[in-house]
Amino acid sequence: MNIQQLSASPSNFTHGRGGKKVERVVIHVQDGTQQGSIAWFQNPASSVSAHYLVSMAGEIVQMVQEADTAWQAGDFTVNQTTIGIEHEGQPAKGPWTPTAVQLKASAELVADICKRYGITPNSSTIVPHSSINPKHNCPGPTWPWRDYLAQVAGFMAPAQPAHAPDTGKLAVRLFDPATNQQIGTGSLIVGSDKVYVVPNKPPV
Repeated sequence: MNIQQLSASPSNFTHGRGGKKVERVVIHVQDGTQQGSIAWFQNPASSVSAHYLVSMAGEIVQMVQEADTAWQAGDFTVNQTTIGIEHEGQPAKGPWTPTAVQLKASAELVADICKRYGITPNSSTIVPHSSINPKHNCPGPTWPWRDYLAQVAGFMAPAQPAHAPDTGKLAVRLFDPATNQQIGTGSLIVGSDKVYVVPNKPPV
C-alpha cells in the first residue's frame, strides 16, 4: 500500500492526542477534488484537516500523522480518539458513490489501522461523519457500507497458503521432540486437524 506523505498546516491540527487512544475511524467525502482538499488542508485559515485523503483513482495521501489530532469530526473530544479519512467526490453535483478502486484502497487502509490499534471493524467503530455531526450529510446515503465493511474484514483475514485452495493439503515435517530429529513427513488436510504421516525410510 503506497501512501504519499504531505503535511497539513500546523494551524489545522493539534499535536498529540492528549493521552487518548484511537478507538474509531470516521469516514468523510471531500465534496471536492483531491488536489483542492490538499490545498485546503494546507491553508492556515481553513481550521480543518484529516489524517488521510483517498482519491477516486485509489491514491492515498497522509496529511496528519496518526499520533496527532486532526480537526475532522467537528467535536474535539471525538477527534482525539478517531482517525479521519476523506474521500474524493462531489456529491453536491449529483448522486455520488466511491469508485471500486477508491473503495478498495480505503478498505485496505482501514484494515491496516484496525490491526494496529486492535479495533474490530463494524458499524460502531467505522462510522460516517454524520453520526457524529448530523449537520453534515457525510459521506451520504450512497456510501456502500455493507460492501465496505466486508472488504475491510477481508483485508484483515489472515492470508492462506497460495497452494491450499488448489490441493487442500499442506506439507509438514514431523520431529521427535526428544532428539529434535526429523522422523517423517506428512500432509495436513487444510481446515481440519488431520495429518497423514509418511515415515522416514530406514537407511539400507
